[in-house]
Amino acid sequence: MESTTHQKSASVPSGRKPQIPFNLRFIQWVFPKFESVATQAAHKWFVNLFFSPLRYPIPGNEREILQRAKQFTVNLGEKEVVCYTWGKGPVILLVHGWAGRASQFKSFVEYFTASGYTTLSFDAPAHGLSKGKETTIIDFKDSILEIEKRIGKIDAVIGHSLGGAASLYALSEGLKVKTLITIATPSIGDEIIGEFASRLKASASAQVYLKRAIYQRLNRTFDEFMALHFIKRLPHEINMLILHDEQDKEASLRSAESLAEAYPRATFEKTSGLGHVRILRDKAIMERCKYFVEKGF
Repeated sequence: MESTTHQKSASVPSGRKPQIPFNLRFIQWVFPKFESVATQAAHKWFVNLFFSPLRYPIPGNEREILQRAKQFTVNLGEKEVVCYTWGKGPVILLVHGWAGRASQFKSFVEYFTASGYTTLSFDAPAHGLSKGKETTIIDFKDSILEIEKRIGKIDAVIGHSLGGAASLYALSEGLKVKTLITIATPSIGDEIIGEFASRLKASASAQVYLKRAIYQRLNRTFDEFMALHFIKRLPHEINMLILHDEQDKEASLRSAESLAEAYPRATFEKTSGLGHVRILRDKAIMERCKYFVEKGF
């Protein structure tokens, strides 16, 4: 395992924080009040919210990159997954995170296609332009495997946030890829549930109820859907790079450290000042990813 620290790149635009959607602000206001007077009903709502990602508006510059893509779809039963491809050359699959979308990789798409690669991505069910209201990491994993069946060889996967965990899940179930890069990937179940509860100002009992509901719905504990679980079950050795920012407020640095400890042959690198999402717009990060992908050929 290697661990290095990179300072914030000058290429990162300062920008503004994404505006919190009105429906989330309303839920944050009403949920603790509702839980105090109708606990059981509130806990059921809490579970439904956990499986229902928010859809953030797609900015104009991201819509432009989608318009330049060749689109196709894959089906997961009755669920249709919208997929996108750009460029020609070795294939890099980009996997977004929870409440994310393919177009968040706009900078990666432009950088890698200009470097002679095919970039491929998708909107998971209930994300981006794919339909649906509820989803799980299982849908993310199944989408990856179906895309592999459709297009054939994938040379490398870059997964952001939950997309990194979903990629490890797919690898544990037969995805044939030699190189994986995870960026800002959470790996500790209690932290994810705790962060979600904190956003809604939910009680500790709501968290207990959610864990029980996850097991009843999916027949596994929440920890069995964590990146830390899947990384220990990889069927073969892979070239793996773990990137994580020290100031990530959505996935703690401990998540990345746990992954690196569980898979010592991985290269682990820390950044500073890029947070959870801005890291996807940093040119130095893209250059590091490209170098690592090429090292795996």
